[in-house]
Amino acid sequence: MDGLKLRALEPEDLDQLVRWEADHVDAGLRVAPYSRAVLKRYLDESHRDFWEAEQVRFVLSTSDGRALGLFDVFNAQPVHQRAEVALLVDPAFRRKGLGRQGLKLVEDWAFARVGLRSLYAEVFTDNTAALNVFAASGYEHSGVLKAWYRVGREFRDVQLLQRLRS
Repeated sequence: MDGLKLRALEPEDLDQLVRWEADHVDAGLRVAPYSRAVLKRYLDESHRDFWEAEQVRFVLSTSDGRALGLFDVFNAQPVHQRAEVALLVDPAFRRKGLGRQGLKLVEDWAFARVGLRSLYAEVFTDNTAALNVFAASGYEHSGVLKAWYRVGREFRDVQLLQRLRS
């Protein structure tokens, strides 16, 4: 898609954000979804500076503002000049290269504007789609963290991926 951009969360994104956050529960990342009220408070606080909040959430959108997904930069470490990155592309828009395009926009912002030296991601080892997006975007395999996340009654491994500023 042409004309993609990263933009800030807006109040009109709340309904979509509630739906997307529910997907995280289905994926096993949380045991309960965030409430609408919690997400509204998050939106209200999203104006804080990246280094103050140590995180930012971008909406990947079309040039007319339609939301296609979310890109989070979080766990920011100013001394070490690194942060974690995660992405979510709306299921209706997957398999169109939006993950790679969004990651490129995030990298441009993180490396050129913020001055980060490294971005990293933790991806479940069986999440082939996400692993492929990160690999195609130049992220290198840096290891596997065994039994890293508890999902239900089992523990799951994640692959650690990293991209250094060139």
